[in-house]
Amino acid sequence: MISICHININSITKNKVELLARFYKYDVISVNETNQKSERPFSLLDYNIFRNDRVKKAGGGVLLAVKEHIKCREIINKTTHKNEIIAVQIETLLYKSILISSINVAPTAKIEMKIFQELYNINSNCIIVGDLNATISEMGSTKTNARGKQLQELLNEGSQPLLSFITNVETHPTIDSINGHKPLTFDIQIGAEPKPTSPRLSLNFKEAKWTKFRSKLDQQLILWNNDLSLNSPLDIEDYSMFITDSIMLATKEAVPTSTPTSKSYALSEAFKSLITLKHQAYRRWKRAGDNIDKCQYYNSKILLTNSLRNDRRDNLSKLMSSLCHKKMYSDKVLLIVRKFHSKRVKQTFTSSMTYNNTTTTSNKEKADLFADYFENDVYSYTDDTLPFHD
Repeated sequence: MISICHININSITKNKVELLARFYKYDVISVNETNQKSERPFSLLDYNIFRNDRVKKAGGGVLLAVKEHIKCREIINKTTHKNEIIAVQIETLLYKSILISSINVAPTAKIEMKIFQELYNINSNCIIVGDLNATISEMGSTKTNARGKQLQELLNEGSQPLLSFITNVETHPTIDSINGHKPLTFDIQIGAEPKPTSPRLSLNFKEAKWTKFRSKLDQQLILWNNDLSLNSPLDIEDYSMFITDSIMLATKEAVPTSTPTSKSYALSEAFKSLITLKHQAYRRWKRAGDNIDKCQYYNSKILLTNSLRNDRRDNLSKLMSSLCHKKMYSDKVLLIVRKFHSKRVKQTFTSSMTYNNTTTTSNKEKADLFADYFENDVYSYTDDTLPFHD
């Protein structure tokens, strides 16, 4: 299954954190109105980014973000008569591939029909999402505009083979208050072909058992017949392969692989409730026009920003705390301090040292004072007093 999210957003940079927090689980994220400049880099955690930025004018821009584990490649990236297009081909298990395209049509432009024909000529298994600025009365709009008539013609032409695979279509509360577009999500019941795993191993040499490595390597090397002579390139190749296999076997037994670190963290319940409060206040404000709801909406946005920041700080504090427990609170650290202490005793330090209202002059006193400083200010653990909100 491939899960897709489409959103029309006013500046993806400004709303990047909330976008990731709410829609990180989706395999493909389509974004219109990115407001990006082509010379500025942009990234989303665990996604490959394909973007078409508007040139020489503010606003606009389309972007497709595809999860890194999905095998894909860019097919189309262009702008034609104010129609901004980005299209990516995704390898699938059921079909050979499907095409996912994001299109943004400026309000003053017409839908470029040739673009749709080009997309379907490349791959008839095509999903097109975007903001076409088209309204059709049959689909709930008050009237049908010119772009709506064009869209209706496109829908009446030919078949849509992937429509039967689309499920779980939902809309979500808006992210940005300016455009008011609701994010759209849906699933395609077709499995994406994953990228092949890298043949390279990630090894944790710090935890390696080198005695075991040498013992296993010796056991393997003894198996070679020393009476054999290396008289030809084939003999040399066989011997090289034997050496390589012996090293690999010893490494496999003595050197553990690295554990991949998690790049994401769970959102707090406070953050989730603040998102709900923000959208409820926004809907009340737009429906009734009450300034109280307006103030509550903007206050919720400030609190949401603080909550996101505090969640990230809390995650960093937990990470640093785990590092302290694993590395700082160990005999190795104390051994380093003792070595430094012994070294400082034998050296000359011309200036005096002051710590905790204690001034030292002799080298021995300076080394002892540094040991006190390390134990009290570096080695000690302080409680987290960071408030939930500023």
